[in-house]
Amino acid sequence: MSRILCPLALEDFEAWRVRLTGLLLFSCAALVAYWVIWLADRSLIASEGTPQYFAFEQSFPLADGWLATAALLAATQLWRRRQSAVVWLGVVGGAGMYLCAMDVLYDLQHGIYAKPNGAATELAINIATAALSIGVIAFARRFRQRLAQSTGASRPHPGRSG
Repeated sequence: MSRILCPLALEDFEAWRVRLTGLLLFSCAALVAYWVIWLADRSLIASEGTPQYFAFEQSFPLADGWLATAALLAATQLWRRRQSAVVWLGVVGGAGMYLCAMDVLYDLQHGIYAKPNGAATELAINIATAALSIGVIAFARRFRQRLAQSTGASRPHPGRSG
């Protein structure tokens, strides 16, 4: 009955664990796809064609690579029900918000949202990044005790005793 009234099932750890794992993996794939497209033909996704804009965008691959790596590690640890997922989820949420803030500030300072080419895409990326980052942090906070008590957290590391 509670699923009918609340289809999101906010207290259902297992449902959210699976959803979030999928979102993290999708985010990794989206970041990789973005950079493949950017490197192949940036005109397909560039919101502006100025050298300043290109220089700004070119400063993100390393940071986006870190975000994708952290998201992959968070997804892996979350899928395994490991307590370390909480740490990686915090890294993903913080890195995502930082990168989002950098992008939003540039877009506001340079009027990107008011331009016809890519304004909607930039805004959608910024909103999705902020929402996912906040959601990841909220999940980690809400279910940190559950992850600490999960079976994956209690398994000893192969190289350590007890």
